[in-house]
Amino acid sequence: MLLELAVNNGPAIRASLNGKGWLSAHLNVSIGIEERDTSTISLDSIDESGEPNTVHSTWNAGNLSVGDKVEIRLLSDGEGDAPTKVRRSAESPHNLFSNVEQARLLLSAISAIDAELMSVMQRARGAEPAHEFERIGKAVGAVAYELDRSLITPTLRRHPELLEEAKQKNLV
Repeated sequence: MLLELAVNNGPAIRASLNGKGWLSAHLNVSIGIEERDTSTISLDSIDESGEPNTVHSTWNAGNLSVGDKVEIRLLSDGEGDAPTKVRRSAESPHNLFSNVEQARLLLSAISAIDAELMSVMQRARGAEPAHEFERIGKAVGAVAYELDRSLITPTLRRHPELLEEAKQKNLV
């Protein structure tokens, strides 16, 4: 897909996404948040083709003023302009484990934790009133979410070769 953006009939910028993901336009207006009010427009893509890693590209079109005209067109596939900024999740400083064996041990530990939490849920299903079971389920879900956000995802981004193993353990 290709998005084309022009401000006040000026030169257009083109953003492309040739893989799996999102392509979007963002018009942001800040009022009373910063020292002076600002308006900006940009195009963004998030390419998820390299699961579990993503590539986030941004094409900044600059600041806007009151009365500016913004035109966005959706075009068929084609070449986009070079992005203003590119961030690759594989290069994040938050990714974990330089040693793949340590990463593998973490996934096994999380799999064991997951099995224990599911066991707690099964026992609680028959022993607790419905409203209490629901609260327990929400708490267990919050723990599972945090395990994914803080440990599983940063580990798999550093070691995508472990993705299949994580899927077999039902961690992703």
